[in-house]
Amino acid sequence: MFIFIIFLIILIFIFFTFNFINNGKPILKVVDITANKSDIVRPKFSISGKKSQIFITAKNGNFISEEKILLENNVKFKSKEFQLESDNVIFDRKNLIATSENKSKFLSKNTSIISAGFDITENGNIINFKGQTILIFK
Repeated sequence: MFIFIIFLIILIFIFFTFNFINNGKPILKVVDITANKSDIVRPKFSISGKKSQIFITAKNGNFISEEKILLENNVKFKSKEFQLESDNVIFDRKNLIATSENKSKFLSKNTSIISAGFDITENGNIINFKGQTILIFK
């Protein structure tokens, strides 16, 4: 009986020692964080012109400089009168100028314009279409 009690005490001692050693080790958890390469996710802002306000949205944005932002993926310029869509637009926050060298689609009530790019200047009051342009009247 004495040997059994000593054996039981040694087993309990080993058990607690083993648990203490395992609890002292740091637990490492692998967390998979999807790396987002964008500085801004889903940017939203607006510019005010003389007649209306233009709301700008995109899926991603990256700072090119202190004043310029590259807006990427499904970039939309919306106002009450029109909607303009493109994939990559450089927006100058200081001068409120937007420019694109990518295929762009302009939609308004009776007009559609598809062009190779555009410039928006003077707080959204002037839109210049670049390159080959298709104008459709409805």
